[in-house]
Amino acid sequence: MLGLRCLIVVCLLLSGLSAGADDGVAPKMPPKVGLDEKLGDRIPADLEFTDELGRKVRLGDLVDRPTLLAPVYFRCSNVCNVLQSGLAQTLPRLNEDLKSRIRVISFSFDPTETPALARGSKKIYRAAVKGGFPMDNWSFLTGSREAIARLTDAIGYRYYQDGAEFVHPVAVAVLSADGRIVRYLEGTRFLPTDLTLSLMEASDGRLGSTISRLASFCYSYDPEQRGYVFNILRVTGIVVTLSAVGLFAVLVFGGRKRRRKP
Repeated sequence: MLGLRCLIVVCLLLSGLSAGADDGVAPKMPPKVGLDEKLGDRIPADLEFTDELGRKVRLGDLVDRPTLLAPVYFRCSNVCNVLQSGLAQTLPRLNEDLKSRIRVISFSFDPTETPALARGSKKIYRAAVKGGFPMDNWSFLTGSREAIARLTDAIGYRYYQDGAEFVHPVAVAVLSADGRIVRYLEGTRFLPTDLTLSLMEASDGRLGSTISRLASFCYSYDPEQRGYVFNILRVTGIVVTLSAVGLFAVLVFGGRKRRRKP
């Protein structure tokens, strides 16, 4: 009798599993998180956000110079803080002229956050830069759900909310003065070289055309490493070529002078 009962239970379980499979109901998968790089696209200039002082600002009016755009949320206790701390450590190490000619924007993709939270975040990073970067050039923005959705879509930033937290990429978009996306820098730590070269790209040479051309010749962006690498083969080739030309000139013109002496 016990064996018959066990057989009935097993059959019922199997029939239940079969019915669930026939329903075709698949487990719900979370949205994909990541970056769809949209190099060359422009962000919507007409978007309105609120700055840390509660003032309404038009995004196109803020992005009037090479800009680092950092998607974060201010209540984040993890990578958002690390990303902004990485910026706060590196920005003071940039060239003084460059610091005055760029803008940094941290914008929250949580529509429930307020200017008070933005103001508290700015206070933290004002202390972190220790006077090494003009904080008037670093804005902390909050916005409506619609404005956030349009901006994150424009830069290809895919994320989703999981309870009180968000699952999201960790990256900064580099914008030109006309709002064009010229580069993405992923991760939480940034080398001064990476920031400088990406901002020079965004400036189209206006931060010193000679320096910009020299830097772009010596360095190139490596998409695998997500950073700029020194073109050692290119630079070495030029050095070897110039050395050979110099040696040839010495041999030719030096030999002529010796023949003229007698």
